[in-house]
Amino acid sequence: MTKLVLNRRNTLQLLGGSAGALALPYIIRPLPSWAQSNVLNVTTYDKFLPQEFLDKFQKDSGIKVNVRLTDDQGKQYNLLAAEGANPSTDMVTVAGHRYSQFISSNLLQALDTGKIPNWKNLNPAYQNAPWAQVDGKLWGLPILAGYEGLAVNTNYVKDPQSWDVMFDPQFKGLTSYIVSDFMTITMQYLGFDGDFVSYTDKPEEALKATNAARDHLIKHKDMVRKYYDAGSEVQQMFINEDIYLGHAWSGPAAKLIADGHPIKLSVPKEGTYGFCYTLNVVNNAPNAENAYKLLDAILATPEVGASMQRQSGFASTISGVPEALTDIERAAGTLPQEQVERIVFFSPVNRDMKNEMIDKATAEVKAA
Repeated sequence: MTKLVLNRRNTLQLLGGSAGALALPYIIRPLPSWAQSNVLNVTTYDKFLPQEFLDKFQKDSGIKVNVRLTDDQGKQYNLLAAEGANPSTDMVTVAGHRYSQFISSNLLQALDTGKIPNWKNLNPAYQNAPWAQVDGKLWGLPILAGYEGLAVNTNYVKDPQSWDVMFDPQFKGLTSYIVSDFMTITMQYLGFDGDFVSYTDKPEEALKATNAARDHLIKHKDMVRKYYDAGSEVQQMFINEDIYLGHAWSGPAAKLIADGHPIKLSVPKEGTYGFCYTLNVVNNAPNAENAYKLLDAILATPEVGASMQRQSGFASTISGVPEALTDIERAAGTLPQEQVERIVFFSPVNRDMKNEMIDKATAEVKAA
């Protein structure tokens, strides 16, 4: 992917072409074993922080980085909530639309950009992005972004323009999707608000829209080869030609494209949703100053962002990354401008209602 910017509708555009409470003094409360001046504990996703980058950072800074891998936002939240004022990790990786949950529970520090000299190297669209702010403060460094798209094997499916193709009888048994994610896409496809922002204080309207999408997916259940959960699953199904098309996140799809598989990812005319991962300093982090040093190092050169994008398949937020990518890497993440405009950035508004209704409808689709 080449460039990410936000437009006035807070949609996601793909890359085209004060610290919190400090630990108490030692004589009052001994620092836990993980709170050492030369240590940094980071919870993040697999392939988000390249090992080569970490090796160089550790050599240059003298800070030992301990990486704890996660695969779920909820797991990070539950761990921090359970540990309370004595967190065992200094940094977590939160998606922007989950901010309200972490912030309302006092689990994150507001970001002090004055401690990040290389902040200027962040793509300007992200430096004061509305979605990244709560109560007038920034809460994390945007690092990687992506979107949900329609992935097709171009040997069998030719340039679809609508999500209609996912329900076309000629592809019966040859589609796949993550039920909970595709539920919101189906709502949008049917003309409803799949992000639930307009349903605040309107539970009956929201339930009607959710049930309409649920019923549509149940009606067309015979279209689906398999419901999947992990990106590796949909990748393997495409490689094996078990499916010809499906709903996919841009990261896994971009990896297939970059590896030379005949896959194309697009945003149909009805639109889709996007998100951004951020690195966040934990409230009461024992090694908060080291966390800021890592954030600054990430922004030091476009090559770091290019490596993160190359490994994860998601788009980097760092300026100058496109020039550090190969032609095929850029091609794997490029969207026409009209498709870019169709991507709505996930909002943190009304998340509890959305999660509750989507989770229930998802279970009903799977059980049908």
